[in-house]
Amino acid sequence: MELPNPISPRVQQPPIISWEEQLHDHNQKIEEYLQNRVFRGCTYESTVKSARTVLKRLFDLVPIPDPNHPDGHRHILVWEFLDPVRGSSRFGVLMSSLLQGNLAYGTRRRYLTELRSFCDYVVAKPNIPGSNLTIIEKYGPIALPFTKYDLPVHAQDRPTKPRYALSAEVRDEFYEFLRTEHLPNHPVPHLGAQDYVAIILQTEIGARTSELLGIRSSGASCDIDWQAGRVRLFGKAKAFSGKRVRTVPLTAFAMEVLRVFEKIFKPMFPRRGDESEYLFLDKDGDPLMDHQYIYNFRKIVELAREAGVPLPEDLRPHDLRRTCATLALEQNPLEYRKVLRKLGHTYPSSAAPYVIAMDADVEDEQGDLIDIFIDPDIEKRRKK
Repeated sequence: MELPNPISPRVQQPPIISWEEQLHDHNQKIEEYLQNRVFRGCTYESTVKSARTVLKRLFDLVPIPDPNHPDGHRHILVWEFLDPVRGSSRFGVLMSSLLQGNLAYGTRRRYLTELRSFCDYVVAKPNIPGSNLTIIEKYGPIALPFTKYDLPVHAQDRPTKPRYALSAEVRDEFYEFLRTEHLPNHPVPHLGAQDYVAIILQTEIGARTSELLGIRSSGASCDIDWQAGRVRLFGKAKAFSGKRVRTVPLTAFAMEVLRVFEKIFKPMFPRRGDESEYLFLDKDGDPLMDHQYIYNFRKIVELAREAGVPLPEDLRPHDLRRTCATLALEQNPLEYRKVLRKLGHTYPSSAAPYVIAMDADVEDEQGDLIDIFIDPDIEKRRKK
C-alpha cells in the first residue's frame, strides 16, 4: 500500500514592513518620550529640544544594511538597539563612532545618558503610538543592551581636551579682530554682526553656550532688562526639575553692542513669529543651534589665527566662559563665591576643589573652581 507523501507545513514568513512605516513608528515613539519629559517638568525650549537633537544624532551614527531601503542602508531604529541578540554589538558600533568623533568626555556621557533614558522608557512602555500593537508584537522581543561597562563613569581624571583662558590683552585683540576684520568683511552683514555680539556676550557674562543661545531679546518672555542692564539665563538642572534661572549683570561694553545689534542688525533677519524673539537666529530666522554656533566659532578662530591673533588652535566657546571667570577672579581673588554664583552654581563651598564630586552639580562646580585656580590642565593664553 502506497503511503501518501507528507505535506510539509508552510513556514509563516514575517511580513515585510516598509521603511516609511518603520520610521514613522520610531519617530512617534521619540515624540511620545519627549512629550512625557515635558509632562514631567522639563523645559521644552532647551531640555526637550536638546534631547531630540541628541537622539537624532545618535541613531544616525549607526548604519544598518537594508535591501528594502532606496539607498540600500539606513540609520538604526530604537527596537534594533534593544534587540536581545544584536543590540550589544550595535551599541558597540555607536561607542566606536563617538570615540572617533573625538567628543569631549562630558558630551559622550550626556549623549549616552540620554539614549539610556529613552531606551528605559521604551522597554517600560513598549506601545506604538497610534497603533493597537506593541513594539514586541510588531518587531520582536526587546531588552536593554546597557551594562555598567557601557556608560562612562561619573568623574574623570583629566579632561580629554585642553582648556584655555585668554588674558585680557589677547581677549581685547580678539574683540578688535572681530570688529575691524570679521564684521566688515562678512558677506552677510547681520550674520557677521551676530558672530561679533555672541562672542563678546559669552565672554563678558560667562554664559554656557546653551544659556547664550536661549536668550530672548524681545516679546513677553524677553530675558534682557534693557533698563537695569542685566540678562536672565536658564542654566543647568537636575533631571526633570526644570532649568535653574539666574540674573547676570551686563557690562557696559556688552550693553553697547547688544543695543546696536538689536536696533540695526536684528531687523535684517527673516521674521518667523515667536521664533524671532530669540536674540541669536540662523540665516532662515530660526533659533541658532549649538552646533551652528560652534561651527561658526571654529571658523572665526581659524581666521583670527591667520590674522595673527594668538589664539589656541582648538579654542572652544566654553573657553570664553573660563576666560570670564579667570579674569574676574584676577581682579578680586577673594570673591570666588560671587564668581561661582555668576557662573550658575548653587554650592559655592571652599571645600569644593578638594572633595569627590557626588552629583553633576558639584562636579561641574568643582570643574569651574579648578579652572579658576591655577590648574595644570588649563593654559592661560598670553601674548608672546
